[in-house]
Amino acid sequence: MFNWFRKKSSNTENTPAKGAEHSPSGKEALIEEAKRNTQAAREAFGPERIAELTRLIHEKNEVSPAAQARKIIAKMDTEKLSAHLRYLQNDPPTKH
Repeated sequence: MFNWFRKKSSNTENTPAKGAEHSPSGKEALIEEAKRNTQAAREAFGPERIAELTRLIHEKNEVSPAAQARKIIAKMDTEKLSAHLRYLQNDPPTKH
């Protein structure tokens, strides 16, 4: 089925064919196609929209869970927070 133990033939797909050295490689063709696609997308979106998306990406701040917790604790009622902390302090550790 998989022929893992079969000897590989000398004519593999990765070897370039004779005369293919002067023609553009598949990699170069893909790069050119990507450049054309990028230019078409820029024309379709317009420079204003691209600038807006760039600004939004750069302004996006990833907030860590610790920073989120600090923000939530800062907004909590102090009496409620102290009661919660007292409850956690008096609570015996769990047995695992």
